Amino acid sequence: MRKGLFLVFPLLAGCFHEAADPFSMAPATPFSTWTPAKGNTLISSRFCDTLLPPSFSHNAMNLAELIDIGLLNNPSTKQTWAMARAASAQYGISLSDFYPNIQFTSQYTRVMGSFGPPTVFSTAPTAAETSSAAAGGTSAPSTGSTSTTGSGLFSTTAGPDFELTYTLFDFGQRTSAAQAAREALYFADWSHNQEIQSVIQTIMDDYYMYLYQQRVLRSNEANLENACASLDAANQRFALGLAALGDVAQARTHYLQSKINLTSQKQNVENSFAQLAVDLGLPANVGFKVEPMPDEVQADPMLASVDELVAMAQNQRQDLLAAQADLRSKDALVVNAQRAVYPVLATSLDIGKYWFQDNTQEPYHWVAELTLSFPIFQGFFYKNSVKKAVAIREKSCAQLLQTELSVIQTVTTSHMGVKTSAQNLKDTDEYLKAAELEFNIALSSYKAGTKTILDVLSAQSSLADARSKKAGAQKDWFTSLASLAYATGALCMPANNQKCRL
Repeated sequence: MRKGLFLVFPLLAGCFHEAADPFSMAPATPFSTWTPAKGNTLISSRFCDTLLPPSFSHNAMNLAELIDIGLLNNPSTKQTWAMARAASAQYGISLSDFYPNIQFTSQYTRVMGSFGPPTVFSTAPTAAETSSAAAGGTSAPSTGSTSTTGSGLFSTTAGPDFELTYTLFDFGQRTSAAQAAREALYFADWSHNQEIQSVIQTIMDDYYMYLYQQRVLRSNEANLENACASLDAANQRFALGLAALGDVAQARTHYLQSKINLTSQKQNVENSFAQLAVDLGLPANVGFKVEPMPDEVQADPMLASVDELVAMAQNQRQDLLAAQADLRSKDALVVNAQRAVYPVLATSLDIGKYWFQDNTQEPYHWVAELTLSFPIFQGFFYKNSVKKAVAIREKSCAQLLQTELSVIQTVTTSHMGVKTSAQNLKDTDEYLKAAELEFNIALSSYKAGTKTILDVLSAQSSLADARSKKAGAQKDWFTSLASLAYATGALCMPANNQKCRL
């Protein structure tokens, strides 16, 4: 018995901290990631002390500041954080089976009933009984008939009871249930980390989309200026009698088209700003400034091979790690279902003391039990429970395979996307320079009378297209880098606190 206690105490001490404070195994805040490192070191935002930076409504904020604000305010990370805390509490609940169960009960009983021995009442013999006895020559009885009655009394009993129960051995049923809950907790923690990376990528995409819409707005303003210059040239040549009225009409049509495009683009800018604010967790009507996109962007990526990036993603992608933890949880549930039919050896001790109405009391009473229980038949319940657990495990295995295939696909396409966007950025820069030169030559030649208005309008359309493609190429370059970082799981610092690389 003493050896058994020495084995139980280390087990209880090992899980005491996790059972008493299971939240220590979940993320500390909605804007911090969970890591399985020693001491559960958390990676938190530098601006976690305040909801918004002091310069929020004054200075233009960069992308890092917007990400900090988003992690502080975005509701999706708060939801996954709450789910992780609920999973940590569930894991703490699963550890409670390793501890003794102590219950206290106290009863107060008052009963009314018949108590004591029966009471006999004697009655005198009647005259008929006396005559009958005399005729028969027998003597009459000295007493008559008897009647029994109980005395109506109240009885009061009160006293406490303490009951201690503990499972000594159950063939690992508690252990498998706790392992399943622990892996489910890891699944929730990894899922929270993945949600943080998803929020970061969303904010980055919204940020570059907003800057892209602003760049398109400035391009449309420049297009309107070019259309105005073409219209002025057509009016001047028409006033001098060197051009037909059709030139003015065509130039004015392009001018009005450019004006309509500019008005519509203002709405696109407002929509992209509202989307950015919502993904930051802020109302869409809150005003703030954002640093503009640089005019010149250099794109010369030095990328690792696809195989290296895939290997990095398999070690860092939080959703893949979550799927692996989910599969391990389902494995433990299969073991738990298989061992549910095994015997369970438990013990219990009940001790108490009662006091009675007449101020008397009994000595302490106690009952010690050692029970062995196991199911024999319950309508194939346990057999079908194992089948259900195995089927759920197979589903988790398929989900893990699907997640891994998706990760590899995303890394592969993102790797090619960076190369494509870098090349497009160089080509659109040359395209814009050539379109500007073509428009200037066409406009000068039209004023000199060597080209028609159609040449000017064609060059004007090419210039507008070049400006739009240049802005889109800059946006695609930045978002492709963000997509590759997200695909490899490198948007957050990994658990070993080493810097990620692309």
